[in-house]
Amino acid sequence: MTVGVYEDQFDSRHDFSHNRRATKTLIIASTVRSGSHMLGHALHATGAFGYPLEYAQPKNLSVWKQKLGVNTTPQAMEKLLARRSSENGVFGIKVHYRHLDTLGGLSGLLQCFPDPHFVLLTRDDIMAQAVSLAIARQTGNWISGQNESDVEPEYCFSDIDDSLRRVILANASWQYLLAANGLPTLPLRFSDVKNNTRQTITDIAGFMDVELDESRIPSTPVTKKQSKSLNQSWIARFQKEAGQGDELLRYHTEKLTYRLKRKFR
Repeated sequence: MTVGVYEDQFDSRHDFSHNRRATKTLIIASTVRSGSHMLGHALHATGAFGYPLEYAQPKNLSVWKQKLGVNTTPQAMEKLLARRSSENGVFGIKVHYRHLDTLGGLSGLLQCFPDPHFVLLTRDDIMAQAVSLAIARQTGNWISGQNESDVEPEYCFSDIDDSLRRVILANASWQYLLAANGLPTLPLRFSDVKNNTRQTITDIAGFMDVELDESRIPSTPVTKKQSKSLNQSWIARFQKEAGQGDELLRYHTEKLTYRLKRKFR
């Protein structure tokens, strides 16, 4: 077993037994620590959206290629479409923005998946998201249910600062890409998935024109919460340190100005 990999995803019990061809794709356009794992499992419980997992995450994809006996990403996705599409012909996948390179960019993604519908999942509290990311990057514990390490995370201002900028950039990149290409998109918030799971799933079904079995729609998340009191203490400490002077703001302003001058020179 590999630390950092959600091993359960490879279990054949999650394969659908029918031979129906995938005709529609749900793409959860997400960022790290945005609640996409929670949303994917809730959607899976309905039996109407395939099993939306991070199939394009490099470590996951490497294992999938080995298990499926293929060498290329398109070949792997073709076989996954056959295995993991639900009986109504819907395939689901979670794609963090950084996974686009693995798929060959947006054009590669569009070639792999039929009739894609994008759910843009964001988190209102990006400070909490950044701290969660910083902790996960240290421990390697990304989602509930994976093989967890016993690494104890240590507070580091620069780690949280970097994670915060990564989250903001990834969110903005998804928003730009989807808007610039006129792709069908349903915006969703982490808080909606967590606090109003049933309505969120109903909204996604309406967006994709997918019929649901009402009895199979979960009313609450089906995954375990990961955040701890440690997260809140790190947030408080980071915000205190970030607000102690103008040097941090000046540093990032100068850095951003430099990048923009180089880009548009």
